[in-house]
Amino acid sequence: MSQLYCTGRVVSELELKTSAKQVPYVCFPIAERVGYGKTAHTQYISVWAWGAMARQLVGDGVGKGSVLWVSGSLELEEYAKKDGVTRDKRLKLKLKDWGLVPGQPAQGEPGQDQSIPPPGTIDGEREDLPE
Repeated sequence: MSQLYCTGRVVSELELKTSAKQVPYVCFPIAERVGYGKTAHTQYISVWAWGAMARQLVGDGVGKGSVLWVSGSLELEEYAKKDGVTRDKRLKLKLKDWGLVPGQPAQGEPGQDQSIPPPGTIDGEREDLPE
């Protein structure tokens, strides 16, 4: 089992649902930027939370545009697309812990530029690493 810790932006609004066993849960995608410059791309991770953690996410106002750090177990999951026929794979994170990243503007607010690395980030392709 793989353990993941990453930071990403919530892509959709959270909707608290109830499972067949009457357990509350949420499932939402986060977008993580990987790489810099011309090789930069967005990777999507499907985050799943159950019980008290699901209620806490919704209760704390996490929604589209929120920047979170998340950690948990990561699986590569095969699923059927909406057409019911086409098969694909996605990264699924079973949430163990999370937090809001302070000082990050919400989606669409001024200052939001995904192409520029955050302050303090060293781009090893352009800058010498500290000794």
